[in-house]
Amino acid sequence: MKNECDIVKDLLFSYSDGILSTTSKEFVEEHLKKCESCKNILEEIKKDCNDQKQAKEIDFFKSIKKKLSKKNIIIFISIIFLVFIITFNILVFQHYNAIASTMEIYLQDNILDEEIENIKNKIIEIDNNVELEYISKEKELEKMRNKLGDKANLLDNYEQNNPFPASIKIKTKVKIERIEASIQDMPGIKKITTHENNNPYELFIYDFFIK
Repeated sequence: MKNECDIVKDLLFSYSDGILSTTSKEFVEEHLKKCESCKNILEEIKKDCNDQKQAKEIDFFKSIKKKLSKKNIIIFISIIFLVFIITFNILVFQHYNAIASTMEIYLQDNILDEEIENIKNKIIEIDNNVELEYISKEKELEKMRNKLGDKANLLDNYEQNNPFPASIKIKTKVKIERIEASIQDMPGIKKITTHENNNPYELFIYDFFIK
């Protein structure tokens, strides 16, 4: 038959967990008052339980921290991506608004000075604040040379037979279509180029990454 210490030792884990019946609990407590050995065992049990509880809490907080870290990284990446998308779209439509208000009027080689002035005056009639620039064939050739850089010598034989047309470039605050409609049938005009109805993204990519 087990002595009292053996019985109490068997009950100490349940006592520590607080699941003993009232009678068993009172029995254990009475024994602990007079038994230092069982009291020490109980203290060890409580210490082990506390250590296990702390370890579980640490693991729990580590798990939470890990989940939060992943979540924060995802949120951070999402914010960066969103900022990029917003910034890209702002740049695209700023560029589009700037270029959509421009027009290039390419002129025929045999155009007369009077016809050039008539085209300019017609544009100014529609928008007297228009920014207008006439670019001669020679200037167009020089611009192309500058673009070619080290290969500019490829154009050395083009002075007498210049293939680049003179042009009038304009920037306006009125509707480009209105100006285009008013001048398209005027003599001396070879071609009119506008960007008003072009895809904003294609224009942006072409001008900044391809051109």
